[in-house]
Formats: sequence, structure tokens, C-alpha cells
Amino acid sequence: MATSDVATEADWNDVWRSRMETSTALKRNRGCSDFWDDRKKARSRAASSEDDCGRVAWVISSLPVTPESRILDIGAGAGAIAIPLSRQAAAVTAVEPARAMREVLRQTVREAGIENVAIVGGHWEEIDLDRDLDPPYDIAFASFSLGMPDLRTAIERMNRVCSGTVAVFHFAGLPYWEQVMLDTWPDLHGVPYQPGPKADVIENLLHQMGIHPDVSVSSYEHRFSVPDLDAGVDAFRGRLLIETAEQEETLRAYLAARFTGEGGEGLVLRHQVRRACIRWEPHPP
Repeated sequence: MATSDVATEADWNDVWRSRMETSTALKRNRGCSDFWDDRKKARSRAASSEDDCGRVAWVISSLPVTPESRILDIGAGAGAIAIPLSRQAAAVTAVEPARAMREVLRQTVREAGIENVAIVGGHWEEIDLDRDLDPPYDIAFASFSLGMPDLRTAIERMNRVCSGTVAVFHFAGLPYWEQVMLDTWPDLHGVPYQPGPKADVIENLLHQMGIHPDVSVSSYEHRFSVPDLDAGVDAFRGRLLIETAEQEETLRAYLAARFTGEGGEGLVLRHQVRRACIRWEPHPP
């Protein structure tokens, strides 16, 4: 994935920061943690879909988990990964900035009687590594949760608290919702859509930091399901900032052309997603 000549010329932390700052989704939706600081969205993330179960299984299978492992989950959300990991590992610390996500995670942990998950509130770049955490961890990872502008510092902080394996999971191509935004944003808002940074920037930055990670890229078909077209429009309304009847009709026409029937049980939007697992050891053996 890394580009040799270009990678040595660019400051890849600046590339990441620039793409984060110009990303249409982050600019118009107030950033990752603010977008998810909504109890309804948090509950929807907690409800496991078939697609989300596949993501969780992929992430967990990519980590060297043992019954003795102490694990740090950065950007844990509502606990989709932290909770199943707690059944396989000795302890999990879940760092999550969005209050609504933390509330759903605490409720789930309490109702399930789970005692080995510690929940820490705050942005990763603002957490006091010694006061708020209990390093070193055997595994530290971030699964599609790197919303901070200073990626270099975020990686350095992951390296500081981990004695075993650090892993980052990130998109290597457009997720389904970004594809929809790329296709519709010019018609909806009169300006092009600017995607966020992808896994190639992370890998190039790591090489620039003297870290040579193991990288694997996989592809899968994401299936976004809704009962009918109205539900599909409602699902995208907030993310696409739909405010007028004309915008709604534009979105409706776009989705009508792309949703397919699912045996009389609703509609499905299919999208091929490329995702990357980027792993390294933070300290020389």
C-alpha cells in the first residue's frame, strides 16, 4: 500500500491532518465523537447486524488474544468489540469520547454482569496515560475510530502504553456511506464531496516514523438493509444534511436506483468495502 518515492517526500501526518480538516463528513457533521454522541445512534450501534458481527469477528481474529491478555480498545463505541473480547481476555479497557456511547456500554456491561471491562471517558489525545490508564497493555488497538487530527501523536501514545501488539483497523477504500455522499453531495449541496483519509496514509506515516507494520487488506460486501425506501431516506437524512423537499427527492431518486429487493423482505444497498489491518510491535524484541 505504501508509496516509496512519494512517501519519503510528504509529511504524512500533515496529509492526514489536511484530509481530516477538509473531509466533508467531518466538517458538516461536527467530527466523529460529536456525530455519535446521540443515544439513538449509540443504541443503533449496539444492536449487532450481520455486517457488524462480521467486522467484529475479523478484528478479533486479527489480534493475538490469550486468556491472560490485557487489552486497550481506543474508540470503543458501545462495546461491539470490547464486550466479546472481555470473554476471551483477562481485562479490557475501553476508551470512548462520546458520552452516549459510554452510557450504552456501561448499561450493557452492567446488565451482562461483566466485571473485567474498565470504561474511560475522553478523547485519546487528551487521556492522561498514567492517571487514566493502567499500562502496559499486551494489545492496544483502534477499530475504525481514528478521528483525531494529529495521527503521529496518537500512534506514539499507543506505542507508549503497549508492550506487545498495536493494531489499527481502517478503511482502504470508500465505506458505503461515503460512496453515497460522494455520489450525491454535488447535487444536494452544490459542491464536491471530499473523502476522509484512508489506510494508505496511516501506513506511509508509520514508515516515516521508522515503523514497518504488517498490513493485510481484505474486501467484503456490505449489505445495508431497510424495510422500504422511506426508511432508506430517513437513514441517510441526517448524514446528508437533508433540509428541503427538493434535496429529499434527489436522495430518494438516487436510492431508488441502487436499492435492490431482498425476497420481499425489504431493500438492500450493496457495496464492496476494502478494509485494512495494520499491525506492529511498538518496541524492538
